Amino acid sequence: MEKRLMTFLACLFLSLGMALAQIQVNGTVVSSDDGEPVVGASVRVVGTKTGAVTDINGNFSLNVPEKSKLEFSYIGMKTLVLPAKSSMKVALQSDNQSLDEVIVTGYGNFKKSSFTGAASSMSTAKLSDVPSMSIEDKLSGNIPGVSISTSSGQPGAMNFIRVRGMGSINAGNDPLIVIDGTPMQSGNVSEFNDPASGSGYNGSGTNILSSLNSNDIESITVIKDAAAASLYGSRAANGVIVITTKSGSVGKTRVDFRSDWGFSNMAIKYRPTLSGDDRRALLYQGLKNYVYDGNAGAATDEAAAVAYADAHIDEYAAKPENGWADWEKAIFKTGTHQNYQASVSGGNEKTKFYSSLSYAKQDGVVDRSGLERFTGNANLSHSFGRFKLDVSTMFSAMHQNSVADGGASYAGAISNAYWFLGPSDPVYDEDGNIVTETSSAYNGGVNPIFENLHQFDITNTKRSYNTIALEWNIWDALKLREKVAYDYINATEDVLWDKYSNDGSGSGGVMQRVIDEFYTMNTQTQLSYVKSFGLHNVDALLGFETEAWHKNYLYTHGDSYPGDLYELANAGNTSSETLKYDSKMTSILGRANYNYDNKYYAGVSYRRDGSSRLARENRWGSFWSVSGAWRFGGEQFLESIKSVLSDGKLRVSYGVNGTQPSDYYNYMNLYKYGRYYNGSNGMAIVGISNKDLKWEQNKAWNFGLDLTFFDRINVTLDYYVRTTSDLIMDRPVSYVPGYFDSSSLAATVAQNVGSMRNSGLELSIQSTNIQTKDFTWTTTLNLGTNKNKVTELTGDEDQIISGVLIHKVGEPYYSYYMYEYAGVDPQTGKESYYINDGTENARNTTTNVNEAHKTIVGKHDATIEGGLSNYMKWKFIDFNFTLAYKLGGDSFDAATWLHDNGGTFTSYGAIPAYYDLSEMWQKAGDNAKLPKFQTSYGTRVTSSRWMMPNDYLRLKNLTIGFTAPKEWTSLIGLSKARVYFSGNNLLTWKSKNMYVDPETPVDGLCTFEMPAMRTFTFGVELSF
Repeated sequence: MEKRLMTFLACLFLSLGMALAQIQVNGTVVSSDDGEPVVGASVRVVGTKTGAVTDINGNFSLNVPEKSKLEFSYIGMKTLVLPAKSSMKVALQSDNQSLDEVIVTGYGNFKKSSFTGAASSMSTAKLSDVPSMSIEDKLSGNIPGVSISTSSGQPGAMNFIRVRGMGSINAGNDPLIVIDGTPMQSGNVSEFNDPASGSGYNGSGTNILSSLNSNDIESITVIKDAAAASLYGSRAANGVIVITTKSGSVGKTRVDFRSDWGFSNMAIKYRPTLSGDDRRALLYQGLKNYVYDGNAGAATDEAAAVAYADAHIDEYAAKPENGWADWEKAIFKTGTHQNYQASVSGGNEKTKFYSSLSYAKQDGVVDRSGLERFTGNANLSHSFGRFKLDVSTMFSAMHQNSVADGGASYAGAISNAYWFLGPSDPVYDEDGNIVTETSSAYNGGVNPIFENLHQFDITNTKRSYNTIALEWNIWDALKLREKVAYDYINATEDVLWDKYSNDGSGSGGVMQRVIDEFYTMNTQTQLSYVKSFGLHNVDALLGFETEAWHKNYLYTHGDSYPGDLYELANAGNTSSETLKYDSKMTSILGRANYNYDNKYYAGVSYRRDGSSRLARENRWGSFWSVSGAWRFGGEQFLESIKSVLSDGKLRVSYGVNGTQPSDYYNYMNLYKYGRYYNGSNGMAIVGISNKDLKWEQNKAWNFGLDLTFFDRINVTLDYYVRTTSDLIMDRPVSYVPGYFDSSSLAATVAQNVGSMRNSGLELSIQSTNIQTKDFTWTTTLNLGTNKNKVTELTGDEDQIISGVLIHKVGEPYYSYYMYEYAGVDPQTGKESYYINDGTENARNTTTNVNEAHKTIVGKHDATIEGGLSNYMKWKFIDFNFTLAYKLGGDSFDAATWLHDNGGTFTSYGAIPAYYDLSEMWQKAGDNAKLPKFQTSYGTRVTSSRWMMPNDYLRLKNLTIGFTAPKEWTSLIGLSKARVYFSGNNLLTWKSKNMYVDPETPVDGLCTFEMPAMRTFTFGVELSF
């Protein structure tokens, strides 16, 4: 017995000794691509819960049992298992399979391999150097099916995003913007300027998304189909853009600082005009033509023509004593910008944090045009017990100064430089002083430089966006999450025309102010369950959401100022108006996803929204989707070709989502006091009810294919069809009963009028061309096509004509309707047009426009658009560029004043360079490109002559950076030091017949919008 006891104790101590036989393991984890440390990589002892995380230098250290194996893993890299030993150097390889990318939907994150819908993601890391304060600008050319257009190149101006075409008329076409899982307000917050309609004092507006610091963004995901978008219900018909902000990670506290400085000018040669001498020669010939055509008496010979032209040319093109004027040079300047940002991030297994501060200032290319912005951001995550707390706050203050552009404003920089004022209008007098008035026949004698000194349009915007969320792990994989988000925006816009300005002189100075306050409270309750049972994987979600939106509006007006202190209290006359708006929504939602063996996938979602913007009978809408996928790349029968076809997946989805009315009270009869009639105060009806108004419904099919070849080429192909029914449109009604809209003064009623269809293809190819220790080269090509068609209009008519646009059944919504230009008549030198009368004479021509008929001559939608990106890194040098392109479609030069061939509007100011005298008709029999110029007597006809091709290729951004070696930076306590050059819109290739910036407004109607800016930036990055 004693012997057995001793044997047992010996074995026990021997086993205990073996168990306690630990070794110290340390090492470094780096990337095999570039040898850089992998920060936050997981190091785990296989078969245990023991582990560590690499620090900011990629180092780790832990005690492990002898002969243990360690598992090294990191998101986006292949997991590696190695025997434990001292002084390990571990190199992790990138996982190039796009099917393992993470798709962020706002209602959960999914590997692309398990995602059954259509979505595209992009990391902002490689675009952080792009010198743009616009988030939308970084999307351009990077995601298929996404089109970006702009209203103006001024800092802080509105951009318009279209995902898979347009799906609405009046209810809105902008996608829903979601930040960290919560919808937030986007769009224009200027009350005086509406770029969407073209109304207001300038064409830029104030883009509230400019209040966000794009360098605080980790990634952007664009959700395109109904599989994921239907969970957003009534706001998802036009797609969803999910923005994920940066957060802390496990590891040593990291301090990052970056700053850049640069300058900008116009990205293109905008609306080229004739020089002083060329303009004079053209007008001289036009005066001779005036005589040749018998307008100056009986004599029509050469001598009479020369005599008449000599006598009158100085009325149109006199040369100033100090030389020809250059208004473009006088009005525009080189813009500048500067940006500074500091951030701190880090954390441990329980608490992670990220915080940043930034300051940015961008001055435009016109004096007193610019944007100044300060932002602060903080994200904190803390886990304790079964709970996880997430808190975030974002604050921004923005100061925007806009100058008049768009349309034909008398004080507009663009309209003056390229139309109102020509080489014969002096900028300065003989003593070099700026002239206060000009001789322009088109703008009342206004000098835009002087006018700009005596007026302004300034918007000060403050935004505070705060969220708090608590997640409770109730049991196993069952989690309950409660989130509250509060978004506050204050936008104060001041418009001043002082007593010395053209607009203010007649009223003793005019000051207008609008103060808008927006409050949005969003609550989300979500119960989720994610669990695997062997080969069966389940992901389920139930949710309840509320949103309460409120707006306060205050307008004040003052004039008749006795002095130069233009505050409202000093005005001789004042008036004011206040308004309040409310909108609420309540929603329930659910989602269930199932997959078997990570090869067969199915998903279903449902959401029911109730909106205060509709009558009780139609208030609730149901939105849902079903989807499925087959990951055939995981099938055994493909193993033999795995070296070629690394992975593959087929996807299909169908769903219904919707759009609520953009107006808050369209279903109600509204009246308003403060209306004057015959000198008495009264009231008027300002809203005509339509209780039958209902949700727009968007029904979408999507078929997708994902392929990976050779573990390095990833191809994604999608085909979609989306049909929108019950389109909401403001239909005109009679003014006779006294109805009118209080904002537009138009008599309209909102109705569901028809349907529209969008269909198209999207292709994305990502390739890792070369990947070695010292050199990496990746390429991404994407393209998208979209075909838009109106399929139904309610009522007896099948078309709606709006100026040069026609909305007709069977045609794209933005179709151009006008006379079809047939070239120059060889006998008369006049413009000729196709008759288009529907008979056998339709293709005959006439110079009498009254004998011709209008027809559809083009559409705005591009045939193909997309982008090409390349990223290269060799040792310490990185190089990155993106090309954006568009092929097909047209825009229309809506500055029709310039189309009169020498008539009233092209005889005195600047004359476009397309009036090239060398290409003009001179005599009978000439087969000329251009009709004859007719100084003072030319006429204008809206025809396809003034269509402009949309085709362009633009070097959207380019960056080259130099990173100092680690062994150098570590000597001065830095973990990273990098300098770089970056440019935006550096080169643009377009048709010479595209006179304006090719990134045209959404309807393609172009007047005098500020073009995009070409920006050059030099920057530095430091990390501690």
